[in-house]
Amino acid sequence: MKRVTALVVLGLIIFGAAAGYGLVHHDDTKQTTATGQQTNTNTDSTTKTDTPTAAPKNQTTEQQLLYLIEEEKLAHDVYTVMYQQYGTNIFGNIIDSETSHGSQVLTLLKTRNIADPRSATVGVFKDPDLQALYNQLIDQAKKSLTDAYKAGVIIEEKDIADLTTQLGTTTDQDIIDVLGILRNGSENHLRAFNRQL
Repeated sequence: MKRVTALVVLGLIIFGAAAGYGLVHHDDTKQTTATGQQTNTNTDSTTKTDTPTAAPKNQTTEQQLLYLIEEEKLAHDVYTVMYQQYGTNIFGNIIDSETSHGSQVLTLLKTRNIADPRSATVGVFKDPDLQALYNQLIDQAKKSLTDAYKAGVIIEEKDIADLTTQLGTTTDQDIIDVLGILRNGSENHLRAFNRQL
């Protein structure tokens, strides 16, 4: 009888230890998930998956549109400087297209009562990554006309990648329509620069 009791007690201890491990392991998973959310709160996939409420979605949409309009300004400003330096038609023509793209994004901002973040000064951006990219592209493009065309390829490839990502995350039809137009434009610009190269 004592042996049976000892086995029962031993079994309970082992079961308790296993259950305790499961609880600790479960808590660790929660902690890791919480940490992951904190480090990824600015990514659209985390916001949509973890917080499907209307407010975070609107915030994410706002962030995307603010970035997008400055990204269009970056293309416009680089091509403006390149047109002034080299006087080639390709830059002059695409400047007009980028102006139109910026206006279309501005309409999306106005519809949502979001203030236009763009500076009126060429080459000035609120987004530090876009500011750094602009500076880098201008340095490259001023070396030669070929380098300027290569800078155009970089801009348009980045635009296409960013627009494709945004098309995969937004559900607002007016934004989808504009993103599609902008991506088609960037694909045309990319082909034009590649032809020059």
